[in-house]
Amino acid sequence: MRIIEEPYLTPDGTLDFPFAYVFDASTLTDGNNLLNVAQQLQGDSQFILRRIVGVPTVVNTPALGGRFNYKNASGNYANGNPSTGIVVPNVWPVVPEKMYKQNDQIGFDLYNVLRSLNACGETPIYAAQIAFMGVKRFGQGSTYPRQITPYKYREVRYAYAYELTINWAHFDTQGRVAPAQQFYVQMDNFDFELLRVAISQPGQTGGLTTQDFAIQLYDSNQHQFSSAPLLQGFINAARPNPQNSSPYQATFPTPSQIYPAGGKIRFDITSLLCSTSLPQSYELLFDGIWRYPC
Repeated sequence: MRIIEEPYLTPDGTLDFPFAYVFDASTLTDGNNLLNVAQQLQGDSQFILRRIVGVPTVVNTPALGGRFNYKNASGNYANGNPSTGIVVPNVWPVVPEKMYKQNDQIGFDLYNVLRSLNACGETPIYAAQIAFMGVKRFGQGSTYPRQITPYKYREVRYAYAYELTINWAHFDTQGRVAPAQQFYVQMDNFDFELLRVAISQPGQTGGLTTQDFAIQLYDSNQHQFSSAPLLQGFINAARPNPQNSSPYQATFPTPSQIYPAGGKIRFDITSLLCSTSLPQSYELLFDGIWRYPC
């Protein structure tokens, strides 16, 4: 018997754009059950859900009743018993993928909320998010820009390294959340295809495993890849050690994205650090492919 496997193809005339809808759990109350929570989708496209990331940052451990469940676009539960929820690890693959229409909602339930946090005196800094990851699918006739390399090329593996220093705390001196700060990586003389992002700290072996900051990435046309900044671990493809994959098995952005020669990769950083922890340095590696003219 032969198994014939067909490669996944985006339907003719459509465009898939990597995107994550982010549910911020920082304002929830620990110990509660929350049913029929809704993550509202933006009204510009369909959304194809492929992964759910970060549930353990929002609910208690399975032994203490931490559970989750979510709904299809039809409103029916996608998995498990709707009255008790299911145990969800760091990453929940959505197989087969699920399609939500424009202006739909992703409904979900949370059992025994317990928010992850970074301790900071009497005011904790919450690092509690659920990211619904997949693609926005733009239909035929969409004016959403497509980035196409205008010359013949061969692929050459390449990476841009950016040394980031966070010298501002999550809270300013007035106790308010400090705004995100913008950074850029300048492209060279060739188009660059971004395949993944790896984040580490100088002098440390392996990738960063603490949620020291949240990050918002942009495409070459300054469109955001997520509805809110994502915890760094959700996109960090660096292994914590040679034996283990990244905690969230990051594969972002998928599909890969093209940045034209002379352009920039923009990213915004929201500090999740306490003032007593400053400053901290990091290396962000934007790993991908140069499209070298031939």
